[in-house]
Amino acid sequence: MVFNGVHVWTADTNGAELRAAWVKTLDTIAARAPSIVVAGHMAPDAKTDLSGIEHTRAYLVAFEEELAKAKDSAELKAAMEARFPGLGMGIALDIGSKVATGEMKWG
Repeated sequence: MVFNGVHVWTADTNGAELRAAWVKTLDTIAARAPSIVVAGHMAPDAKTDLSGIEHTRAYLVAFEEELAKAKDSAELKAAMEARFPGLGMGIALDIGSKVATGEMKWG
């Protein structure tokens, strides 16, 4: 549900409606203003506050924007790396880009 300082695993949400529902859930969690948020996957120096929710939400919104413009997974991956440089867990972006563009089946 929440990632922080790493690429977000999108392969399991292979449609825009699933990613939109994820964003809505993140908004619901953020509205409760938790003081501690522990990401399921995070960089070693990531904080355990709302920044994980903010990161995941921003990433998912950007993913939709870039997916709409990308002609293939390589273009989507490059655009996301440009918007979110230096993130760990690159395999999540590799697979997620291929699944989102239909170049790979998942699940």
